Amino acid sequence: MLEILTPLTKVERVSRQIDSATFVAAPGIWAQIQEDGSLLNVVETTNALINKLVIGSASLNQYESHDIEVGRITTMESFGVRCKVDSEGFTGTPTQGEFLIVSSAAKTLGKLAPLSDGVSKATYEIVARCEEIDSTNSIMVFRTISPTVVTMA
Repeated sequence: MLEILTPLTKVERVSRQIDSATFVAAPGIWAQIQEDGSLLNVVETTNALINKLVIGSASLNQYESHDIEVGRITTMESFGVRCKVDSEGFTGTPTQGEFLIVSSAAKTLGKLAPLSDGVSKATYEIVARCEEIDSTNSIMVFRTISPTVVTMA
C-alpha cells in the first residue's frame, strides 16, 4: 500500500520507459534509473546510485498507470513529499528521524530500509527520512529528501 499524503502536480510525476515484460510494477516500490533514463527493478546486491519511487501500477488506473501498456510507468521525482507505506514498502525497524535507503537484499528488493541496516563498505543513496513509525500495524510515514550518496566504512 502506498498513500501519497502531499498534493502533487504533474511536474512531480514523471513517466519513464520500462520493459513491460520484466518490470514488476507496484506502487511503493523503488526502481533504479539506467544510463538511458529508463527504469529497472532493483537488482539483488547492487546498490543503485539513482533510485525513484514507483507510483504507478500494472493493475490500477491511478496516477496514469495505464501507461504501462505502452512500456512506461509513473515515478515520483520530487523532494519533500510525504508518503505512507505498509510492510510492502519498507523493511527492517526504522526509527523516527532515521535516514532510509533502497534495499538490494534478495527478499526485500526495492523496499525502503534504515541506513543502519546497510552493509559495511558499501555505497548507498539516501532517499527518504522516517517521520512516523507504527510498528504494531507495520505502517511508516516517510518524506522524500534530496538524494545524498554515502559510503559506509
